[in-house]
Amino acid sequence: DLVGVASTAIGFFKKAAIGSSARERTIKTKTSPADVVMFSGSKDSQTSADTFQGGEARGALSWAFIESLKKWPRQSYLQLLNSIRALLEDKYTQKPQ
Repeated sequence: DLVGVASTAIGFFKKAAIGSSARERTIKTKTSPADVVMFSGSKDSQTSADTFQGGEARGALSWAFIESLKKWPRQSYLQLLNSIRALLEDKYTQKPQ
């Protein structure tokens, strides 16, 4: 069916054109449609600690991040940051940001 083939081809071209303009807009505005959240292990004036938990060496922030999500899987970003800080405050001087 030539009409179906043509329709499919036009659809592909439209998607390619829209994708291209979206990419160009992203480059120009230096933005992304995604939510990007970054946590730092400590303040700039601090050093991030390492820990040995459960027989494995890892960063203290990584350990607290995993533990926090295990205990409370449905947290907002702010709740997650605060729960990570709470887990670390008794053992480490670093304050995740």
